[in-house]
Amino acid sequence: MLAHREGIRLADLARFERTRLRRDVLLGVALIPACLVFILGGVFAGGWFVYGTLGHPYLFGALPLPAALYGVLVWPFIWGITEQMTYNGYLAPRFEVLFGDRSTAIAIVAFAWSLQHAFMPLTFDAQFMAFRFLSSIPESIFVTWLYLRYRRLLPLAIAHALMDGTSVLLPLLGR
Repeated sequence: MLAHREGIRLADLARFERTRLRRDVLLGVALIPACLVFILGGVFAGGWFVYGTLGHPYLFGALPLPAALYGVLVWPFIWGITEQMTYNGYLAPRFEVLFGDRSTAIAIVAFAWSLQHAFMPLTFDAQFMAFRFLSSIPESIFVTWLYLRYRRLLPLAIAHALMDGTSVLLPLLGR
């Protein structure tokens, strides 16, 4: 709705370039190890801060097969592009212009993005929600910084989707 008001299409936010597709896919895969450093660092720091241990609460549960297939094959790609387009493609550049400062834009976007993760999964457990919020901050900062530096959404969406799909697949394989 906001993009439409500005006279832009969602595809304009993604800045998709067919000539860069192969490089963007390879970059997306290459970003996964760096992203995992920030994700796992956030998980361990959040666990230490909230629970007093470097361990973390059990985050992944096995799903019934139809839900798991959807969670591996469909949901990660929809969610990866949606989150990246919303937070990085749309909000981050506008906050950067609005405040005239990249650091402020990164802080606002990382806060909002991490807050969203406090409610996923919705548990009504304040301690777990605080853990989810805090553990998401490092990765949100890193990915938003990467986007504002390079302005390439597709590699971030690919990395995001592959990591989300893997988080559903791993418990399924452990059955």
